[in-house]
Formats: sequence, structure tokens, C-alpha cells
Amino acid sequence: MHGEAKLLLKFLDGSDNRYIIPVYQRNYDWRPKQCEQLFNDLVQIIKKDRKTHFFGSIVTSSANKGGKSDYLVIDGQQRITTISILFTAMVNLMKSGTVAAEDKRLVEKIEKKFLVDEYQTEERKLRLKPIKDDCVSFDKLITNNPSEFVESSNITQNYHYFENRIKKNEISIDELYEAIFRLEIIDIFLDKEDNPQLIFESLNSTGLDLTEADKIRNFILMGLDAKKQEEYYENYWNKIEKFTAYNVSGFIRNYLTLIQKKIPNINNVYFTFKEYVLEKMNIESADDCEAILKDMLYYSQIYNKIITAKNDPKEIISSILFRLNNIEMTVSYPFLLAMFGHEERSEITANDVEITLKVLESYIGRRIMCPNYTSNALNKVFCSLDSEVMKLKSENPSESYSSILIYYLLSRSGAAGFPTDKEFIDALTNRDVYHMFKKSREYLFDRLENGDTVERVNVIDMMENGDLTIEHIMPQTLTEEWKAELGTDYQNVYDQNLHTLKNLTLTGYNSKYSNSLYSEKKNCEKGFKDSGLNLNKPLLDYDHWTINEMQNRLEKLIAQAEQLWPYPKTDFVPAKKEDDEVSLDDDEILTGRTLVSYSYGNVKEREVYSWVEMFTDVIKQIYDEDSSQIRILAADETYEYIVLSNTEKQGDWFKIADDVYLYTHNSTNAKIRILNRVFEAYGKDKSELVFNLKAD
Repeated sequence: MHGEAKLLLKFLDGSDNRYIIPVYQRNYDWRPKQCEQLFNDLVQIIKKDRKTHFFGSIVTSSANKGGKSDYLVIDGQQRITTISILFTAMVNLMKSGTVAAEDKRLVEKIEKKFLVDEYQTEERKLRLKPIKDDCVSFDKLITNNPSEFVESSNITQNYHYFENRIKKNEISIDELYEAIFRLEIIDIFLDKEDNPQLIFESLNSTGLDLTEADKIRNFILMGLDAKKQEEYYENYWNKIEKFTAYNVSGFIRNYLTLIQKKIPNINNVYFTFKEYVLEKMNIESADDCEAILKDMLYYSQIYNKIITAKNDPKEIISSILFRLNNIEMTVSYPFLLAMFGHEERSEITANDVEITLKVLESYIGRRIMCPNYTSNALNKVFCSLDSEVMKLKSENPSESYSSILIYYLLSRSGAAGFPTDKEFIDALTNRDVYHMFKKSREYLFDRLENGDTVERVNVIDMMENGDLTIEHIMPQTLTEEWKAELGTDYQNVYDQNLHTLKNLTLTGYNSKYSNSLYSEKKNCEKGFKDSGLNLNKPLLDYDHWTINEMQNRLEKLIAQAEQLWPYPKTDFVPAKKEDDEVSLDDDEILTGRTLVSYSYGNVKEREVYSWVEMFTDVIKQIYDEDSSQIRILAADETYEYIVLSNTEKQGDWFKIADDVYLYTHNSTNAKIRILNRVFEAYGKDKSELVFNLKAD
């Protein structure tokens, strides 16, 4: 095996070179997202006049039964295939006259050097041979008959993406070729004695991938001189690692959410950070990153306060943070970073912080109990909560942070809403608590057992290690004695109440109790009468366990829960009620509500006159960014709302592209369903599409 650095096109160039993807490799799976990153890099190569840009490594070996210049691509097929697709898009656009090159021989140069081997004796003369269906899809692009394109293929969709980007003319077609020429690779060639399969497995199956934080650290430090590398690492990065308990990737994701009010994809934190540094901050190189590192260090210290909070009843703030950490409420971290930042800068008081955290725990605790409130809605809530509160506070400076926050949370509706007393009581009465998410169940019993008392039972740890388990007072298997205890309506009592809170408690002796009658569970050795748990003390008031006792116990538990998770109140009302703001991921019925404007992507609060206008705008914007999934939907003959048609469709159809049409004569909620389907197909964050609705 030997390797060397060389330009990609020098590697690909050769009068009769062919590159064959072995069948043991996966199908081509780059999506427009990866193509977008590549094309952005190519644009920056030209605009920043970069001499080279590293494009990764490519591992090849000689194909035993192929021609003398046939190479098996052991690793790097995604890169080679993507460049071939890009070249094909360039050639087809130049041939059609859509774009024109100054170099009149550019089409011929690309075709003969990198796409077609005209002297090949085989019927198929293309230099790249993908596997299986990928090969068919790629060949159709070369023949350039759009009616035969395989629209369900990633190869075809990436071709459409490159077509659209080239047409935007961000750089000329000649400059695009020059940018590709500056891509540099590590060319690793395997000798005859090397085992390609073993090396492929080694390259793809061993070792740890770089984390997002590793990539960010390298991006910041790699280009610096040795002295500054050491200085930045010791003064900033090493401290950030320690403050974040070495979960730097998670911290930076929360930091970016705090700064940008948008949650980056967990696997895309590095690229989001890089874009933020180079484009949003207008920073040319890592030499200028010190201000960002200082800011990250500042917030990493706040982050440390959040993640290291202790369960100390004397410290209310710390105890609430501990409980939020225990139920893995990491989605709240961007808000907590912002709020504690305000406190450290003396913009809000410690009392404000305490009230705010109590309200947040009520909000989260009630939502945990109420099954209709999904946790994914909290992403958007905590992403923008601080900025929304501070916006109102700037207009009402005499009002406290906490009172405005209460107003804002209570004004949310749908999936982001604050569960009412009625909803909370209904959930406490009827929710299947026994099958709740484990962390939520532990949190519920811990709060009910301990409240805010100083003397505590470590319920969570004891439930984790099995020292405490959930006991069904009315057992899961009814004996004849239990049926007699419950009365003639025993089946309904059993079906409606078995797993609900009123029938559940904690014990360390679950197996001993078995299906014993209530009186035996109460009075036996280690029974309820001997239990030191607060949850079991009220059970001593009962001699039997029927629906009457269950209801009596439920009333006491409801009263306790309403104290632990109270519904907050505030006197604050803004001088002018703002328009309602609802996002696509909010569970709200929108029929009959007037749309004033919408925000999505690069469109910030665009005024519209109808839901149709917003609907067609957003679908068109998504298509122009990446046509792949919309075209796949359109190619599905069972999906009637987006279709492919070479015949011009009139009336209720909106033309997305020359051959793609969107049906618009449907209800508002139908449009929302179509938008949901499109967003899900692309894996897009639905909270990014925001509707501003006229206030009632």
C-alpha cells in the first residue's frame, strides 16, 4: 500500500482509466445536503482564492479481471460519484445552451477526460461504473433524456440539485471547473499483496469517528502557529472541556441554539459552527476566533453550574436543576444558559431566577403527566423562550422577567401549551402511570414522596437499583377474594384503575405482597403499617381497598400534586396583544384564522394574503433548495397532491417546475398536512416554518 497527495483531477485523468465500485460496497447515499456542502466549498475556493481544498482520501486497487487501467474504488466512492454527477450536470447544461463557458473546449475536456472513454471496446463506454441500480441511474443522466431519469435515485436527485445551483451563476462554469481542479485528495493505492476487503473493513469499521467537537477544535486550532495553538488550547479549549464534563459537542449544540435561536442537527454541529464563524461573524480564519472562544468559555461555566447541580432541599435552584437533569430535560439548556447569563450580568434578580425555575418545573411536570403534550414541542419553546421574554421586557422594563415568562407560557396553545388544572387532574385520575417513560415515572414518585422536605428518601436511586419497586395495591391478577373485596363491579374497577396513580405506591417487598388482600398488605410484617414512606402513611386510614378508598386517596394525591406543580398566575398583560405565532409543528387547527405573514428559511416575515400564497411559496422554496424528495413524492402515483406531468396543468394546480405541479384547491388543514409530509420527507425541522396569525 502506498499513498500520496495529489489533485483530484490528476487522479481521475487518464486516457482509458475506469473506476469500478465493488459490489460489496453500499449504494450511493449522498443526499443534496452533502452536495450543498461540496458546492458551497467550491464557491468559497473561488471567492476566497484558495489554492487547494482537501477533499478526503480515495483508496483504489487494480481490478484483477479488468483492463490495465481498471480500478476498484475501495473507499471514496461517494466523492468520485458525486464529482461525476456534477460534471454530468455541467456538460448537459452547456450542451443545452443554458450556461455558456468562455473555454469553448470545456465540454469536450470534461467528457473525454472524466466521463466517457470513447475508445473503449465494450458497449458501455463510461469511466465510472457504480453498482446495481446506481449504474442505471447514472447512465440515464449521461444520455440526458429527462423522461427516462430514475427520479427515485439519490444520483438523479443530486444531479437536479447541481443543475439548480449551477443555474444560479454564483460562480461561472469556468470558475466551477477551476474550483474542482483545486480539490486535493490523498491517493492510496493497494498493491497485489494487500487484501482490499480487509482494508475496506478496517477503514469503515474500526476506530472512533471524530466527534463534532473534535472537528470544531481542529478547525479553530489547526491553522494557528504552535505558540498560539498552545495558548488557545490552555486558555480556552481545555477549560471548556472540563466545564462541560467533556461533552463539548452537546455544549456547543446548546450554545449555537442560544446564539442563533435555531437548533442544529446533532450530526451537523460542526458545519453549523463553521458557517456561523465564517459567514455570520464575518471571520476570515481561525486566527480571529478568540472572541468566540471567550464567549464559549463564559457560557461553559454557566453550563457547568447546570449539569453539576445537587439535590439539596436547602438550595431550591440547585434542586430544581438536579431534577430537570434527572429527567434528561437537556432541551431546556439553551434557555437556562440565557437566563443564568442575565443573572450573572445583574439583568435579573436571584428571586426572579427561583420563581422562573419553579414555573418551568410546573410546566414540564404537568406536560410529563398529560399525554397529549408531546416533548418535541419543547424544542421550539426553549429555543426562543428567552428572546421572546426579553422582547416583551424591553417594551415593559418595569415588569419582572418571571412575570413576563409566566404570561408568555400561559399564552401558548396547542402542543406548546401549559396544561390546565382540568387537564392535569384528568391525567392524574386516568393516566396509565405504570407504563410511563421510566425517568418520568421515577420523577413523579420522587416528588410525591419527598416534596420539598429536608429529610429525604433517595427514591430515584432506590428505584434504579431495585430497592424500591412500584406496588399495585389492587394486584395485577385478581383472586376470588379480591373480586369479592371490589364488589360486583370489580371488572370495571380493575380495567379503569389498575395502572393509575390512585392504585400505585412504592415498596421494597413487592414479591412478598403478591396478590394478598389489602388488609394483609397493610398489617403483615414489613407491610404498609411498617413502611417509612410518606406515600404509604395515608394507606393506614383504610381497612379495605375498593373504588371508594381509591377515590379518597386520589383526592389527596391531586391536592398534593397541585401544590408541587401549581398553575402559575401573573398580572402582566402587554399593552398591545401581538399576533399569534404558530409553527408547523404546533398542534393547532388553523381553519378560519387569518394568516398575516410567515417566516421560513431565508424569508423573514413575508406578508401574504392567503394560505395558498404561503403554501406555494414554501413548497417552491424547498424545491429550489433541493428538488429530490418533492420529485420522489411526485413520482409516487398514489400521492395525488404533487404530481409529475409533461402537459401544462391549469386551474387548481401550481407549477413548481416545468414538470412538477402542486394541487392547491384544498382546505387549510389539508395544506398543513401536505407541508408536514414534505418536511418529514426532507427531515426538516417543522418549527422553522412559522405562521403569524391575526389575533382574535
